[in-house]
Amino acid sequence: MFTMQYDDRFIDQLATKIADRATDILVERLGSLNELPPILTREEAMKVLRCGQTKMSELMARPDFPVIDEFGKKIPTQLLFKWVERNTRWVEENTNYFRKGVS
Repeated sequence: MFTMQYDDRFIDQLATKIADRATDILVERLGSLNELPPILTREEAMKVLRCGQTKMSELMARPDFPVIDEFGKKIPTQLLFKWVERNTRWVEENTNYFRKGVS
């Protein structure tokens, strides 16, 4: 049986490339992050996340999901993308991608 071993540096580099490519694909699909409004409606967020009403309801009920209630349920665009990054479980658990620059 053939097995391969990878060091942490290689895995970090691979994860960084995957995260960067995923961001490129997202930007490509959306045209540009700058084209999105600073505050998203529920429907706009559903399009960005490519999810349905049930999943969006589940997400908006989470205590860690960025929702503003003061003027109807709205989602700050920048915080939504940060939330997606922070909740990308594999990258978080298997790399130092989010701990860069921390000493």
